[in-house]
Amino acid sequence: MHLHLEQRVAQRLLARFRAQGFIYHDLSRACLAQTKDSIPRVILLGRLSLYGRGAERLHEQIVPVAARWSEPGRRSGPLRAYARDARERTMRLLDESLDSPAREPDQVIRRRLLAAAQYIADLRPQLEPRAEEFAAVAVQRLAERGQREEQSLQETLERHRRQVVAQLERYERDRKQLTFGFNAQETKQLNADIRHWRRRLAQFDEDLAGEPARVREFYDVHVKRVEPVGLVYLWPETN
Repeated sequence: MHLHLEQRVAQRLLARFRAQGFIYHDLSRACLAQTKDSIPRVILLGRLSLYGRGAERLHEQIVPVAARWSEPGRRSGPLRAYARDARERTMRLLDESLDSPAREPDQVIRRRLLAAAQYIADLRPQLEPRAEEFAAVAVQRLAERGQREEQSLQETLERHRRQVVAQLERYERDRKQLTFGFNAQETKQLNADIRHWRRRLAQFDEDLAGEPARVREFYDVHVKRVEPVGLVYLWPETN
């Protein structure tokens, strides 16, 4: 799967899909699914995107906000999003509905569901705090990943540095014994190796001073973006 996702054509298609939300400011379509549940529901799907340094995309996640559907003219205020238990039940109903085809809704139901913009307007303010909850978890996990990779790189660099130091000390300590019987070319090569190890040792010191921290900072979140990407009606089969 990862091989296919990294294929160039797949990457170009995914890039267009990801960029679509930044091109269109309004949703123009909604999806209808039918369930055996007797309560009509509406789900606003938002996309949470977290960006790091240089607009590097660090995390993407779909954030759902669900509510009981009711016509705008028959209620006194905006839709109120479900709490956790009802939201989770709604998402389970959505998953179950995907396994069975939906019947074509009649004209009356179609007209009742045309006010998609109103439902988005009702639920979008409630999408923001929900997305913040997801973002807080994602930011924490990204920070933990950055710390793990920083520590791993630190340990790797220190281990290789110790190996170079030990090798260099061994050759400098036993130079006469090691070069006994060497010709001029072999001695020249050994001296070149020693100079290379010393340069490599200096490079390790530079890398240890900056690289682990740079790896950790890569996972620092600089920008959060939340946008609606889909509206789903869960409509009772009997209605």
